[in-house]
Parts: sequence; structure tokens; C-alpha cells
Amino acid sequence: MEPSLYSAVIQGFNNIIHAHIFLAMAIGVSIGTFTAVAPQGFGTPLAYALLLPIIIKWSPLTGIALLIGVSSVSAICAAYLPILFGIPGGAGSQATILDGYPMGRRGEARRALGASFMAGGMGALIGTIMLFFSVPIAQPLIYLLGSPELAVIIFWGLTMIACLAGREPLKGVIAAFAGLLLSTIGQQEQSGVMRYVFDQIYLLDGFTLSIVALAMFGIPASLNLALTKVGVEVESAPLKGSLLDGIKDTIREWWLVLRCSGVGVWVGLVPGIGAQTVDWLAYGHAAQSCKGAKDTFGKGDVRGVIAPESANDAKDGGDLMSVLLLGIPQGTTTALFIVALLAWGFVPGPEMVRKHADLIFSIIWIQGISAILGTLIGFVLSNQLAKLAQIRYTILVPLILTFILLGAFSANRDALDLVAVVSFGILGYFMWRLGYPRPALILGFVLGTLFEKYLYRSVASYGFTWLSRPGVIILLILALGTLLLTLVGRWKTRQDREAVAEKARLTVRFRPASLLTAFFLIVFVAALVVGWKWPLIARLMPVYVVAVPGLVLTVIQLFRDLVAWENSAAGGSQAYQADEVFDIKLEKRTEIWRTGGFFAWFAGGATAIWLLGMVVGLPLLILLYTFIEGKENWKVSVGLTASIFLLIWGLFEYILMIRWPAGALFQ
Repeated sequence: MEPSLYSAVIQGFNNIIHAHIFLAMAIGVSIGTFTAVAPQGFGTPLAYALLLPIIIKWSPLTGIALLIGVSSVSAICAAYLPILFGIPGGAGSQATILDGYPMGRRGEARRALGASFMAGGMGALIGTIMLFFSVPIAQPLIYLLGSPELAVIIFWGLTMIACLAGREPLKGVIAAFAGLLLSTIGQQEQSGVMRYVFDQIYLLDGFTLSIVALAMFGIPASLNLALTKVGVEVESAPLKGSLLDGIKDTIREWWLVLRCSGVGVWVGLVPGIGAQTVDWLAYGHAAQSCKGAKDTFGKGDVRGVIAPESANDAKDGGDLMSVLLLGIPQGTTTALFIVALLAWGFVPGPEMVRKHADLIFSIIWIQGISAILGTLIGFVLSNQLAKLAQIRYTILVPLILTFILLGAFSANRDALDLVAVVSFGILGYFMWRLGYPRPALILGFVLGTLFEKYLYRSVASYGFTWLSRPGVIILLILALGTLLLTLVGRWKTRQDREAVAEKARLTVRFRPASLLTAFFLIVFVAALVVGWKWPLIARLMPVYVVAVPGLVLTVIQLFRDLVAWENSAAGGSQAYQADEVFDIKLEKRTEIWRTGGFFAWFAGGATAIWLLGMVVGLPLLILLYTFIEGKENWKVSVGLTASIFLLIWGLFEYILMIRWPAGALFQ
């Protein structure tokens, strides 16, 4: 290892030897443990979205320690729901059900949990070690990159978004273009042109990242809880057996852990595979390679728990390789992590490797230490954590809405923040409901400003000859090749499904998703018309790079939405595989009624805050929601409301001296 890298490793460790860093890490691990064990709907992306408005005002390392603590432990402790209740604990834990739940039902729940904790901890450490050694390998190559190459790397990251859309990669690209367009709102730095501001002072600096992230992920997640009225009703498997037996099993199967951890790192590093498949790939590998697996897997074989859990935790190391070394996010959580880094002034990717290598190694140290803490927590608090899985939605939803509204309103302390969070929340719901991946829009929004900066520098320095640079050509081939292979692969899969039909005919039909496609089409047309008269430097990004290709792609997608091959053999609607699949099985009228009711409560709460102020309006929302919608008794409703009031008034106004604006009725 070169002396400079050795110094960065030592400095990275010295950076985190502070009490407040370890405290933030411990808090993050606690939050991550809660999100892993709590009922579905409260996952790591939502935790990140809720924390972002708070931590971006902290020192960078403190905030990073909190975030890494959350994400590093969320997979380690995700086995409770699969083993005890036979339901997924989130992406990456589905395969654990196959053998974990049978073990739980026959009285070996503790053994299964012990194996999952040990395998997860070992997998996380293996992924961290691989991340550590990837930095010195990548650093010499990164020094060869200039603005043109950096622009193409970001473009490559955007093309990979197509992989996040499952069977509908075109929807991922359209959502990414919408995010890119969103990033151009405000005054353009080089020309001074006000782009898409429409004489609104609120839009001079564009939309705040924390508001968009909170709304896009927080509101659909809380709606998910409200729709299903979650509060696990399945009888739990008995918490019997020995954790030590699971530890011994995992140590005995160390070679399986190592192999599956390699699978996890590879899945995290390679774009387009994602957390939804990592556990199945590892489980499939174990089923094929383990002795006697065909007779025991699916019936309670502990190896069927060890394989997916080790891969799921090792994946985080691969994810961070992609984020820290290339600046390319691999999913929702890493996209929000990039949002935080940008808010602190760090540009993930080659620029970060060149300028802040010590910070990268600090992140690696934090990742490894958090994995150890998370594993220990799983072992020590196994009984207590199992009870978290039964928390009712009537408690979770008000808590989520509280942090969403607090985070949104604290961004600019403007009443229009409330309008923005409601609007983006509605957009996030329809994208989730209709199969448009929200991470794609967020990634486009996050990377748009960087892409335009590098694009401007490239054009200003080299004209359009920068496209002929050897590095640019190679990276463009890789980027376009990745996109082309994804599109062709999805197209072939679709053709194969249609080919098995006994009878097929071309039909014109209305699909609800076409309404959202038409909305994006209108947005791109409006962006093109409004921006056409701007100077070239101002319209290069929003018009030529975004609106024109976005318009073409939405027309193609609209045609695909409305015209399709319908067959009798393979019929049925096509399942979407976007960031989080909408798979709630409710009668249509019930779904519409509950969705409308949820948004009525949310919009009513935002209105109450605007009229009465945060100190009065938000506790009033919590009281009425828990008592009327949640049908909680008055003690629970008043107790939760009092807690929220103490948080808003006692912590923010009295202790931290953060004054909330008065409501419109009191001004």
C-alpha cells in the first residue's frame, strides 16, 4: 500500500475516535435494528428519508456514522419476521423464510436467529474487507479521469437506472429524466437564467432534496401501513432453542459463508441485480452446492438460513464500492446516502477518492464497527426485539407523519414546504402504485446538478471534441452497452412470454399507468416549449439533454401502455418489479377508500400546521388520527400526542431554541 493510502487509512481511523461519533453510530445501529424488526413499511429508505433533514445540519462524520449505523445493521436483524412469522422482513430476506420459518415452528427459532446473526455479521465484515482493498486498486485509475470522463460516468449511472425498473426499464429511464429536469429548476449558475421559476421566489434555488426524499418515500411507506392496517396478526413461532447452536452451525459452514458473501459483494457492485435477488442467488447457490440439499432445503435446513443472510449483509460492501469509487448508487438507500454526501459538500466517486480518501476509510471503519455492534445487539436483545414486530400501524403511522412534516417544514420554514411535501407525496404514491421506480427519479434529481456541471466544463474546455477522447469513448460504450443489454434482455423476456401463448392478438386497452406516462409527457413538452428561447448554455441540459429524449421515450412508453399483445395462455397483468413492488391485495373499493382517507388526513394535517402553527397543528393531527382513525383508547391517544408536543415544543423551542413560524391565523 502506498504511503499516501496508508496515511489515509490511519487518518480515517483517527477521524472517528471521538465520543460523539460512537454515540451517533450507536444511535444509528439502534434505529437500524428497529427498522429491521418493525413491520413491513418501515424500512431503511424511510429511515434515511426521515433522518436526512436533521443530520445534514450536523458535522459530516457524525451524520455519516448515524446513516452507516442504520444501514449496516438493518440486514443483520432482518431475520425476525421471516423466522418467527414466516413473512419477509424486507428486500433480501425473502429466501430466509424457506428454512427459517420451518425451524421456528419446530422449536429451533433461537438456533435459526443465532445462525442468521452470525452469518450476517461475518458477511458484513467480509464485504467491508473487500471494500477496504478495492480503494488502492481503484485509486490509480481514478487519477486519469477529467471532467469529460466524469460526465460520462454520471451518465453511465443514469443509464443503470433502467435496471431498477424490473420488466419495465423504459419507465426507469423516464423517471430518471424527470428527476434530471427537476434538478434544473432555479437560477442557472453560468448564465443567470431563471429556469422554470415562474416568478416564484420559493423556486429560485429549486426544490430541497430532503423534502423530495421525505415525500417520495415516507408518505407511500406510511400509506402502505395504513392500507394493510399492519400489526402482525399471524401467531409467532415459539422463541425456543439455543443461539449458541446457530453460532456453531455458522462457524462450521465458514466456506459457505465465504462463498455467499462473495455473491453478495458481486450483487452489490454489479448494477441492475439489486437487493431483491441477492438472497435468492445465494440460496440457489447453496441448494446446488451443499451436500444433501435437495432433501433438506425448504424443510428447516440451517444452511438455508446461513446462505441468504451472509450474502444480504455482504452486499452493503459492494454497494459502497459503487457509491464511493464511482458515484453510482445501486438503490434507494445508497441514493439517499449520496444526497447526504452532496449536502455536506462531498461529491461521491472519483472526485471523492482524489480529495477525501481519509473520509472513505472513515466510512469503511464505521461500516465494520457498526456490523460488529449490530451482531452483538442481535444476540443480547433477541427476546426484546422479537416484540417489536407486533407494533400496530396506529402507532407507527402518526410517528412517521410527525417526522415527515417536521422535516419538510424545517427545510425552509415556508408554508410552500407543506404544499411541496404533499405534492411530491402524491407523485410518489402514484409512481409506487403504477410501477415507476421512485429511486430513478431521486437519482436523476441528485445527479442532475453534477452532470450539468461536468457537461458545462467539458463543452467550455473542449467544445464537442471531448466526445472523441479515448476514455470518453470507452465509458460511453460501456454505458450504452449496459442500457442496450438491459433493454434487449427485457424485450426478449417479454417476447418469450408472448411466444408461449396459444393465441395472441394485438389489443388497445386502457391501463392506469398510462395516465402517469401522459403526465410525464406533458411535463417534457412544457419544459421544451418554455426553455426553447433560452440561451444555449441555459437550455443545453433541460431541453436537449432531458426534454427532447424524455419526450421521445414517453411517447414510446405511452404506446406500450395502450397497445399490447394479449394472449390466452400467458394472460394476466404484468407484475412490476420497481423499487418496492405494490403487492397489497385489497378489494378495489377498500383500497380507494383507505387511500383517499389517508391523504385526507395528511393534507388536513398540513393545512392545520399552516393555519395553527406546528406546535398546535401537528399534535392536533396526531390526537385525532389515533383516536378516530386508529380507534386507540384515550390514554394511548393522549399519551402519544403529549409525547409529540414535548418533542416539538420542549425539545425544539424550549431546549434547542428553534422557533417554529406562527400559523396564518395568529400572524
